[in-house]
Amino acid sequence: MADNAPSRDLRSLVTQFRTSDHWAVSLARDLLWVVAVVGTIAILLYLICGTWPAVVTIESESMVPNMNVGDLVVVVQKDRFGDLQTWDEGKISGYQKFGDYGDVIIYRPNGITDMWASVGLLPFSKQHPIIHRAMTWIPAGDPVPTYINIYRGSVTPTGYLPLTVDGTTADGYKILLTGNATSDGNYTPGSRDLVMRNVSGENYVLPADTLVQHSGYVMNTSTITSHGGYITKGDNNYASDQGSLTLAGTGTIEPVEKEWVVGKALFTIPYVGLLPLHIGEVIIVVIVIMVLHELYLRRKEENEKAAAKPAKKGPKKKR
Repeated sequence: MADNAPSRDLRSLVTQFRTSDHWAVSLARDLLWVVAVVGTIAILLYLICGTWPAVVTIESESMVPNMNVGDLVVVVQKDRFGDLQTWDEGKISGYQKFGDYGDVIIYRPNGITDMWASVGLLPFSKQHPIIHRAMTWIPAGDPVPTYINIYRGSVTPTGYLPLTVDGTTADGYKILLTGNATSDGNYTPGSRDLVMRNVSGENYVLPADTLVQHSGYVMNTSTITSHGGYITKGDNNYASDQGSLTLAGTGTIEPVEKEWVVGKALFTIPYVGLLPLHIGEVIIVVIVIMVLHELYLRRKEENEKAAAKPAKKGPKKKR
């Protein structure tokens, strides 16, 4: 009589999967364990933070020294743990975050996203969110201001003073001045001056002699926004994003609508974000380590079995 066929019900299959000694099955178990742990952590982060992705990585030096390349940023919903405050609002209330007034927000430039970003797999996305400070909010129909900080991330501005255009240099640079300062029409930009170009191709120069200690600057432009939004700026950038930053495939950055905000930065963990920045290499290394570990265990098990076998007895010698 033929032996009964092995049971193929779900429970028996799960038991076979859990107890199998085959190296491929063992590797699959390890991979599933990793996926389960990562998935559990992701769900907990989403429940706590209220947004997805709940962690992002700093990829550039635009927020130095308050955020550095490789920092892992924990992101929460924009109104969780307190209302989102801009630089202007924080200046009044005294609220500071990451070394300056106001919150640092994570937003999708011009609301553009792709499939990878929409499901939170940012390392695979071609259009990563921008992590910059929210400076102010402007309603639709208002001129778009350009916030300028010539000290960049080295000094936190105590204020942003209005700028006016006062003449043009012989090289065609528009001279920006503060207050009642005046300039010479034959002015030539020096090495200490701030020289800028906006997205329209206009060149500006801010003479170093007119700068005010520990102060930033704001220039009201003639660009009128068709929709309300946040004006944002990297702490280590000379100028705010809107009107000065252009991205390939996106165009000039517009004021950030509330729907484009992924969340606000809660805190950072230094260096941990270097792993997501090299996620492809990390996955390959992890898989290689797991395979080598399985091969090592298999070889060890085979050696132990070989050592446990009794030695073969030779033929008895006749006396």
